[in-house]
Amino acid sequence: MKRIVFGTRVSEKHLVRTREIAPDWEIVTTGGPEGTRDKIGGAEIYVDWAYNFYREIIERADQVKWIQSLSAGVDRLPMDLIKEKGIVVTNASGIHKIQISENVLGYMLMFVRGLNRFYEFQRGKKWDNSPRTTELYEKTMGIIGAGSIGSEIARLGKAFGMKVLGLRKSGKPEEYYDVMYTSNGLKELLAQSDFVISCIPLTGETHHLLGEEEFRAMKPTAYFINISRGGVVDEKALIKALKEGWIEGAGLDVFEEEPLPLDSPLWDMPNVIITPHAAGLTDRYMERAMGLFNDNLERYLKGEDLINVVDPDLGY
Repeated sequence: MKRIVFGTRVSEKHLVRTREIAPDWEIVTTGGPEGTRDKIGGAEIYVDWAYNFYREIIERADQVKWIQSLSAGVDRLPMDLIKEKGIVVTNASGIHKIQISENVLGYMLMFVRGLNRFYEFQRGKKWDNSPRTTELYEKTMGIIGAGSIGSEIARLGKAFGMKVLGLRKSGKPEEYYDVMYTSNGLKELLAQSDFVISCIPLTGETHHLLGEEEFRAMKPTAYFINISRGGVVDEKALIKALKEGWIEGAGLDVFEEEPLPLDSPLWDMPNVIITPHAAGLTDRYMERAMGLFNDNLERYLKGEDLINVVDPDLGY
């Protein structure tokens, strides 16, 4: 009997459709890496979170033909070994766009409307409406990475009456963007934007894409938001930019080291909002992730092209 291994706990309600699609397959949920090590041998399909694809497990995956990551980023996967074994990898790109875009707008509204400061006043029972506030209306957002998340952020930005700039390798125009730049237009995007939002995957090409030179190119009144990967930012340069006033503030969900070390200066900066890599989390996550997997499972069994196939050389 062919086998699908889920390297995490999956509730039965999310497996109903899986069983209907593949009634003759054995479906195993292991609950974590230890169990996966024992069950991965002989499995043809392996489904798990990106942080669980340990090299040792992939080495034991003697018959796996397809890996479905429940995460969008695949930078933690041993892609060299996966490529050597000829395993197809698909990711969960597209299922995060609603919750992450809402999170981004939450950061932006907190900054422009002063909600974080007013909350601190509330805790101290202080009645003070003196902090300067502004609006999102007619501000400019610059989105680095015009994929599904970036485009949903752009749509919401338009709903607030904002001008939207985008950046993608091809420069191909997209709905909701007023201007779309190629990679060469990064500095121009940074110079015009009141909010710069990083939505790009972490690859060898994008590692530390945003450093001292880029933060100096931004407006001193601009905010930086990162919901992609911590490694696309030179964190030391970002801290320097925040301390020295090159930019106004930052909303950060991802960091170069996670959990964020206790001695990081970012914790104590009043112009920084920190969330613990939680922008993509929602009570509907597994519903969407399993929906995507089951759509792909149907395609796999029919011999059709899969959704979200990852290029092992590009890393996305």
